[in-house]
Parts: sequence; C-alpha cells; structure tokens
Amino acid sequence: MIVFFQKKFIPVFALFFAILVLVLMQQKIAIQIPVNSNFIIIVNSILFVIALVNFKRISQLDVSNPNKMVRSVITGTMIKFIIIGGAALWYAIQKKAPLGTYNLLIAMGLYLWYTWIEIGWTKIKKDA
Repeated sequence: MIVFFQKKFIPVFALFFAILVLVLMQQKIAIQIPVNSNFIIIVNSILFVIALVNFKRISQLDVSNPNKMVRSVITGTMIKFIIIGGAALWYAIQKKAPLGTYNLLIAMGLYLWYTWIEIGWTKIKKDA
C-alpha cells in the first residue's frame, strides 16, 4: 500500500514497530512486572489497523471545512475507544481471569499515543 510510505504515517509505523520490539524483548527477558505480552501485541495491532483506516479517511477530507475535521477525529477516537474496550472485555471473558492493572494502563497509553498522532494529522498549516 502507498499509505505506509507517506510522510505523515511514519510516526504510526514507527510506534507500532517500537512497541512490537519492546514486547518481544520483554518476552525473552524475565521482568518482575506481570505484563501479558500477547494482549499488548493484539492491542497494538488493532490500534495500528484502526490508525491506518483513520489516516485514509482523514486524508480524503476537505481541509477547508474544520467542522468535518473535528467530527472525523472525534469519530475515529470513539471507534478506537469502543473497539479497544470491547476487545478488553472479550479478552477478560475468554480468559476468565483479570487483565491486570499494568496491561490496561499500557493499552490506555497506546490508545492515547495513537490518538495524539491522529490529531497531529489534522493540523492545518497556514501560509505565512
């Protein structure tokens, strides 16, 4: 896809692979913090796919209408929130065990990072 090579999408691509590398390193090194690596990989992958869809949607919007841009960001944020919340509930039900505070905090942090990058896509540069 041509989307991966666009300059604005590089931070999402870098964040995805940085988190993936950190989680894979955490699996090899024994750390005292109880983090479920599979859950973090799944959350990171879901957020990456949603960011890809949101980037495609935002790049096709008209920049001259700020209302559409705001609605688009809010819609993307709500879609991410619903999907990640549903995935966390589904995971907790399937595992029949608590997810753990650290896993949920890491998932929320990833959610905020991806949302922050998505908001950065909508910034309008004014001609000086």
